[in-house]
Amino acid sequence: MSKVVVLNYENDHDYNLIGLHTFLEDYRLAFFLNSTLGIQLKRCENDLDFDIDAAYFSLYQFDCRKTFTHWSLIANKYNYVSSKNSSNDLFKEQLQTSVLIQEKRQVDYFLKIDANLEVQELETMLSKINDIKNIVTSYSMNPKTLKSRDFLIF
Repeated sequence: MSKVVVLNYENDHDYNLIGLHTFLEDYRLAFFLNSTLGIQLKRCENDLDFDIDAAYFSLYQFDCRKTFTHWSLIANKYNYVSSKNSSNDLFKEQLQTSVLIQEKRQVDYFLKIDANLEVQELETMLSKINDIKNIVTSYSMNPKTLKSRDFLIF
């Protein structure tokens, strides 16, 4: 007699997620976050890449050995130039944008913190981030409310 066991597996999203709105390039944002929060985000050799429009989203990471916290700065937008094959168009090349998390199209970057932060710690961190000159706003969000939250697991 054989038994069939079905395992239902759902990814656990137990991290803090901060949405950042800014005009800064990714390397400048990482620099300002490093100096403000006392972390050391570094660009990863490989960007996040998906089969969606051959998009590559920049990724910066830092592992804090003292607090056992993993930090990730992820770009939500990827700009690329696509060319049209039509001969009637004046402009054959067009700037296009791919978005990692579709339901948060307005967010420029996500700061993912794999740690159990207290509410007060998170509010203090958001206050420091909002004090950075070229950041328009930053806010905490619940990753469980995002439909495409699985793109943030890597």
